[in-house]
Amino acid sequence: MEKLLTFKRFHTEAQAAEIVTLLQAHNIPVAYEEEVLLMDHVYVGQNFDQRHLVKIPAGYFTQADNLLKSMITVSPEDVEPDYYLLSFTTEELKDVIAQKDEWGDFDYALALKLLEKQGITYTPEQLHLLGNKRLETLTKPQELPGHLVLIGYLSPLLLFVPFPYMSVFSCLGIFIGAFVRLTKKTLPDGSRVYAFSDSTREQGKWMVLITTLLLCLCWLVLVKVIYAQQ
Repeated sequence: MEKLLTFKRFHTEAQAAEIVTLLQAHNIPVAYEEEVLLMDHVYVGQNFDQRHLVKIPAGYFTQADNLLKSMITVSPEDVEPDYYLLSFTTEELKDVIAQKDEWGDFDYALALKLLEKQGITYTPEQLHLLGNKRLETLTKPQELPGHLVLIGYLSPLLLFVPFPYMSVFSCLGIFIGAFVRLTKKTLPDGSRVYAFSDSTREQGKWMVLITTLLLCLCWLVLVKVIYAQQ
């Protein structure tokens, strides 16, 4: 069986179940999963409030996305007058279309309708071109911020900080390095790419190795210091 990747996130199980039923009706392999909350805030671009996941194989992402969008009928006249999208400028609505992966299917469809009312329409070819351009942007790898690099390499020195539980963070370099080295992201078309650049991933490898070596050396020094005091 193909590996299932997160296709959509929802706030409630009922919302996810509705999409699961729809995808099953169109013979798209699908599974529901509730994400275990490890923290109660946004971290690394993931909103843990939306923890009800709908997963499908990568090869079905485009088909499923087109299916969901085809099921939505939107009339701006039927939308609540205080709905936030109605206050968007033309350029902001265009951004919704260009960055559709950041918006819900309803908002995307509504943005198209609102632009149509302004005389701005998109052909299927233009939407396809925008989708490809967005993929190119999302594919670009990230770089690790300098302060995290510094924290990673210097974390073993926390073993010597005379503060309760501070030594627990002495392994940060290993975790940061492994995260940089292994993390991948799922693109809107279902493809998977490494989140960080090759040079950053190489630095992540060295961070793990150097941090591990420094930790061993620091532990040896610490043990000798403790032994000498006895």
